[in-house]
Amino acid sequence: MSRFRQMQARHLALPRNWPLGLAALIVAAGILGVFGPWDMSENPIIRASTSLYTSIDSATASWPSAAGTLSDLVAEAGLFALAGMLALVLWWGRGDARTLAVGIAAGAGAVGSAIATLAVKSVVTEERPCTAIPGVHALSECPPLGDWSFPSNHSGIAAALATAVVLAGYAAGRVWLSVLAVLTALVVGLSRVVSGVHYPHDVAAGLVFGSCITLACAVALTPVTAMLVRRFVPLHGEPGPAHGREPVSS
Repeated sequence: MSRFRQMQARHLALPRNWPLGLAALIVAAGILGVFGPWDMSENPIIRASTSLYTSIDSATASWPSAAGTLSDLVAEAGLFALAGMLALVLWWGRGDARTLAVGIAAGAGAVGSAIATLAVKSVVTEERPCTAIPGVHALSECPPLGDWSFPSNHSGIAAALATAVVLAGYAAGRVWLSVLAVLTALVVGLSRVVSGVHYPHDVAAGLVFGSCITLACAVALTPVTAMLVRRFVPLHGEPGPAHGREPVSS
């Protein structure tokens, strides 16, 4: 093995980080333990979240209807912005094997997180606050019954993408972009409460759940994506398989 490949193997393999991925999965499972599919009216966290929701609803009751449209646009634009940030950091790190491997693995984790969030929704089946609480004034149109509330899918996807940006951004040395991604994810989550379609605990759970699932997937998949990057992507002047030659050791 050439010295170049030895250096790549040392810096790309992450088997020592498996406890971090396991811890992330435990935290994600803990969310279901706190907000599980039982009588949530007896849960003090749920009661506090409901009280906060009604306070926010009262504060926004006098806002014009255009505010609901704006809050929806903020949520959607935030997701597109986070996807753009991930694409940008991967472009910046296109010559660095570690950045590409971590970014691709985390991006796959973000997709897995979105699917997992939808699966949890179908299990918990929490009704939207704008239909469950009589007399509330939601800024946005309330989703129909069957479009469940917990956890917030927008928040989960936002946190998953932000986590992917943080992991790839750290590998690429773009810490400022990581900070921007985290702030954007928080704004997306806040907009869902302000619009009246989610409880605060829906958003908090979505943020934590999405981030944890993405982190666990990134830890598990980075060794695989590192192998694929080494196999198919020419880096630092090293010819890829299309050139038909391996680098010559000195």
